[in-house]
Amino acid sequence: MDDQERYARFLSALGFRAGVGTAPEGVDLTDLDGEPVEPAVRLHVCAQRLAEHVRDEDGLVPSARESLDEEPDELDDPEAARLQTLLAQIEEAILVREPGHDHLVLVDGGVRAVSSSEVG
Repeated sequence: MDDQERYARFLSALGFRAGVGTAPEGVDLTDLDGEPVEPAVRLHVCAQRLAEHVRDEDGLVPSARESLDEEPDELDDPEAARLQTLLAQIEEAILVREPGHDHLVLVDGGVRAVSSSEVG
């Protein structure tokens, strides 16, 4: 599976839990489990950044190694687990963010809510 397909599947999974709208540098999240997120938060992510974030313990992005699955279009179990963890981290970051921290960025070990001036 290439990075763009992985990103599309990630957005689809995210869309089951959150209202997702396209934004210039990622996606806007407008609700979570049917409850409005006010103000909406912007998740700064793209296909390449997502692949880098879910790289394996050897530092390889998923597309850089042979699939361990019989069907190459399916996610490897470790990759699926990392994506599920990322979804949980996004939810947590939304719920515990401080006022004015309306941007979510991927960082080593998770997701961090930051202000617009800290996005870079």
